[in-house]
Parts: sequence; C-alpha cells; structure tokens
Amino acid sequence: MRPSPLVVPTQYEGMQGGVGSSRHSVEGTAELRFPLVSAFSGSLFCDYGSDLDSGSTVIGDPAGVRNKPGRGHGYGGGVRVDTPVGPLRLEYAWNHLREGRFHVGVGYD
Repeated sequence: MRPSPLVVPTQYEGMQGGVGSSRHSVEGTAELRFPLVSAFSGSLFCDYGSDLDSGSTVIGDPAGVRNKPGRGHGYGGGVRVDTPVGPLRLEYAWNHLREGRFHVGVGYD
C-alpha cells in the first residue's frame, strides 16, 4: 500500500504516523491510472486496512497505547511524471477522519 493512507501495514489510521502493532492484518488497494499529457499520468486510489482486532494481543498493546483504531481507509489522487531517473509522484490523500496530506515519491511502487 502507499504511505497512504496506511503507512505501516499494522497501523491502519490513515496517514497519521506513529507505529502500532498487531499479530494479523489484511489490506487492499484499488488504483486507476490514466494518461494525461506526454510523460505525465494521473491516478485515483483507495486503500483499506485492518488489524483484524489483533492489536491488543501484542505484549504491551502498542496499538492501544498510541490510540490506533485497528482499521481505516484512505482515498486520493495524484500526478506522476516519468523522468530519466524514474517516476516522480505527487499525491494528495485523505484518511477515514477526512484529514489529508501531500505525499511526494520517487521511484517505482
């Protein structure tokens, strides 16, 4: 998944940062990519992740201590330009709390 809306596979609070832990997880992404002009392309995406209610089973409950909800989704869009050193991506995404942020990426997913 993209730093998306789910930075760490077991975090599941969108782009809020910080690390939670779990014993099990599931995640999914859907993305639509389309050409724009020349070396530019666009994308629309949505992500979902869940710790399958296993966060509290980790010793010390790090997810609970950090108030990570154990599940979440995000969505957004972006622009990608192909450069000689690889793709450059600029994306904007919102999490399930409707908080958004920009993400800049270099290289392939």
